[in-house]
Amino acid sequence: MYTSSIFLLVLLLCCTSLVYSSGYDENTLLKIKKQLGDPYGLGWWVKGFDYCNQSANVAPEYSQITCTSTGRVESLMLHNLYGPARSPLFPDGICGLTYLVVLDVSEVNVFGSIPSCITKLSHLVRLGIAKTYLSGPVPGFSGQTKPTNLTNIDLSGNQLSGTIPPSLFTLPKLDTLNLASNNLTGTIPPGILHTKNPALLLTNNSLSGELPKSYGSVEFSRIDVGGNQLGGDASFLFGKQKAQYIVLANNNFEFDLSYTEFSDNIYGVDLSHNKIYGKVPDSFATAQNLWYPNLSFNGLCGELPKGGNMWRFGPAVFANNSCLCGPPLPPCSNRAPAPAPAPAS
Repeated sequence: MYTSSIFLLVLLLCCTSLVYSSGYDENTLLKIKKQLGDPYGLGWWVKGFDYCNQSANVAPEYSQITCTSTGRVESLMLHNLYGPARSPLFPDGICGLTYLVVLDVSEVNVFGSIPSCITKLSHLVRLGIAKTYLSGPVPGFSGQTKPTNLTNIDLSGNQLSGTIPPSLFTLPKLDTLNLASNNLTGTIPPGILHTKNPALLLTNNSLSGELPKSYGSVEFSRIDVGGNQLGGDASFLFGKQKAQYIVLANNNFEFDLSYTEFSDNIYGVDLSHNKIYGKVPDSFATAQNLWYPNLSFNGLCGELPKGGNMWRFGPAVFANNSCLCGPPLPPCSNRAPAPAPAPAS
């Protein structure tokens, strides 16, 4: 009798654990599914299903879920979901998953704005909402419940508008900020990223003004602000231990490239379609890891540096400048004399 009682108790605890581990956030998940318009890709989200069982993620191309040891959803990925003809709003039911560490939503047919409650998910480390039809502002992070361990924000490929919120400054571990391909306006605020070798991607927006001078002290792994309306001097991004990848293309930057230094760390730089002048410095040829440069469509002049890594680059890298010459461009001896400078007013 005693042995039987022990067996029944163990069985009860086991079954209770199974129910707890697979169904604690079940109602929230079913609410999210309903708010998305019951898309085909979430057909396996039904009552009583063990969402926390990794082998039960039967359609990983549409959704993936992982859970904590206590059965709370800690990772939710939703991809390639296209619901009915009506246009669902972004499911605020996601805010009910209070243990979320990773949220990754991309190529999902949702409209409206990003609900502000997303910024109150205090356990978030990675937040990705990309390639949707969402509009409205970039959500701000303020208050006592903001996710202070957040390292990665990707809101690219949406239709977000307005300015970059200064409250992003308050995220002490933010390492990557990707707001590319939106409709953002205003200036780029200083001090967004505080970690070593951060990445800042703001390409293809309508940002204006100058880059913050404080970015001159940041060793970016990547900074991409191409396709905006930025101007002024950005030469402070270059230096001995500076950015590994710099994209300033299709803006109105205007500075003398002669005195910049290309570090050995840099492997890509796109300065095309600006108003950059001066000559190409010798450090361009000695930057050992530089493989992907583009200096075309500027006002550069003078003889290109020789030797080093110059054999890697074709004429398109230097095309459409004022008066550059030397391999891989035509020899400087074939160049017509430069016109005399206009007298100072």
